[in-house]
Amino acid sequence: MYDVQFKDGYVFDSESGTFSKRDLFVQDGRIAQGSGEARTVIEAEGKYVVPGLIDEHLHLDLHGSMIGANADTVCIPNGITTACDGGTCGVSNFTQFYNSNILRCEPHVYSYLNVSTFGNKSLCLHEEDHDPADFRADLIEQCFRKYSGTLRGLKVRMCQGTLGSYGMAPLYRAIEISEDLTGKGIRCPVVIHYDNLPDNVTVQELFDALRPGDIAAHIFQTKRETIFLPDGTIHPAVRSARERGVLMDDCHGRVHWSIPNLQKALEQDFLPDIISSDCVRISEYVRPGFSLLYAMSMLSAVGMPEEQILQCVTIHPAQALGIEDRAGALKPGMPADVTVLDLAEPEMTLRDNYGGSIAARKLFVPLLTMVDGRVAYRQIFF
Repeated sequence: MYDVQFKDGYVFDSESGTFSKRDLFVQDGRIAQGSGEARTVIEAEGKYVVPGLIDEHLHLDLHGSMIGANADTVCIPNGITTACDGGTCGVSNFTQFYNSNILRCEPHVYSYLNVSTFGNKSLCLHEEDHDPADFRADLIEQCFRKYSGTLRGLKVRMCQGTLGSYGMAPLYRAIEISEDLTGKGIRCPVVIHYDNLPDNVTVQELFDALRPGDIAAHIFQTKRETIFLPDGTIHPAVRSARERGVLMDDCHGRVHWSIPNLQKALEQDFLPDIISSDCVRISEYVRPGFSLLYAMSMLSAVGMPEEQILQCVTIHPAQALGIEDRAGALKPGMPADVTVLDLAEPEMTLRDNYGGSIAARKLFVPLLTMVDGRVAYRQIFF
């Protein structure tokens, strides 16, 4: 007898991007193969049974920084079973973050490591130090070795507030550190925060520097030079980066996108590879950022198919993080991280941070969240 049966739901195959109406079974905290009876039956007819959602980029250093959201309150009620902190901490404070947050969290939490020793200072008068001479490659390597199961890459914030007169030098140095670690058998892609570039950094230089497996976050941002040329078409350097395997992360937040930018990208079939919330403490459940589900619903509103949206919050981020053996799919033997969603069609207007609005097409409504075979959240009416 199985522990749990999700009965008659539309089960999502994240690899093929298709649904099939069938039962899904859980045994001993893992997805099970077969059929039969279960001690607990969850009636899922007409609902969507999907791999536990992955929020690949948000900030979760709740007890150590001023910007960290609470992983338990922003993830579990939103169907998110796996999350990755977007490089809030550097080597000087990552251990604190690991001990006070990651170990206690209900969802599975991974992290990028900020290349700056003291991490993200985005609520301070001065942003983090991006002088390449101050990047401690020796301590970064020690941190990656100590937390090899948790750290998923090296984060660089490429914007006016951090770069100053350094231009591309911080990114080039981060890539050097990444390549050195990779040569030593340590997985370390580079993740860039792309926003509000200074005059001495261009989109061409930025995207030309990125390698296969690196991630560009905030690709639909609105400030200064964007991914769009003056005529509205996608910059050739951005398309070229995608073609060689650079991953494009919507990384929603509140200020890093606009409805017109999303529409222009979708019209040119330039879809994100990953959808993430970029949630921080002050945007947790605050419109228009709100949550990962809001970002998903916004992309649905501008025309992105629901199946592709779901791939961007399941299998794609799992592959980007190198955890596809643990998350992102509902395969037998994998941890039973399961989310049940409804796809509602309400008469509702969605808004961006710049006065834009659009009618909602589909809303992703969380009904149940299961982590490692345990129901961690359930709507009262489900």
